[in-house]
Amino acid sequence: MKQNKQLVSWLLGCWIFLFSLLSAVGQPLNTVSQRAFWDTVPTRPVTFRWMAPVVLVPVGLALSPDYPNSHFDRFYVRSEIQDKIHFRTHADDYLQYGPAVAWAGLSLAGVKGRSQPVDRVLIGVLAYSISSVVVLGLKHTTNELRPDGSNYLSFPSGHTANAFTGASLLDREFGGVSPWIPIGGYAMATSTGILRMTNDKHWISDVLVGAGIGLLSTEVAYRVYPWLKRNLGWHKITPH
Repeated sequence: MKQNKQLVSWLLGCWIFLFSLLSAVGQPLNTVSQRAFWDTVPTRPVTFRWMAPVVLVPVGLALSPDYPNSHFDRFYVRSEIQDKIHFRTHADDYLQYGPAVAWAGLSLAGVKGRSQPVDRVLIGVLAYSISSVVVLGLKHTTNELRPDGSNYLSFPSGHTANAFTGASLLDREFGGVSPWIPIGGYAMATSTGILRMTNDKHWISDVLVGAGIGLLSTEVAYRVYPWLKRNLGWHKITPH
């Protein structure tokens, strides 16, 4: 019972921190939302899309070094988690795909999103491609040892990057339909990152940077896609 209470407290605390962060940095500097020329659904202010990863990545990098006698670096956070929460699960291996499944499901169900269905698929492929290249490149160049010592592919968290790429795609396409859609996506993504730490597979720095990479990958994909369309001769975008 005590272990369950500790787990619930840890999950709740992380959720409150991350959701507060995403909400705080997402507040617009003005009331104008940036829209692409194929938009049909109002989108979240552009401030959110850049500020969230701009906060997550530097904070993650700042927590990477071992600070002597520090009470807030990756080693301290890991020791607190593993000392108080003895919890292992494979749920994160599946939960990382939750936002992407929701994104695909809403598209297949015919829910009207921000862009045309074919454009949506190509943007999604582009976003995941960018995320995968960045994550795998960093994993094989940094050679960071995982907390559990299983291998040297710790930094950054690929599971978390996948989850936040999907959550950001879900937010971008369907955030204007209902606020509960992006909330659900970010809840799954946040849970994925938390479970990677409780499973002792990643440091907190890996998770924060992975989340930032996922968010940035989606933003870059939406920015680059129109240029690729014009210069590579992909199918013509038809505004609604």
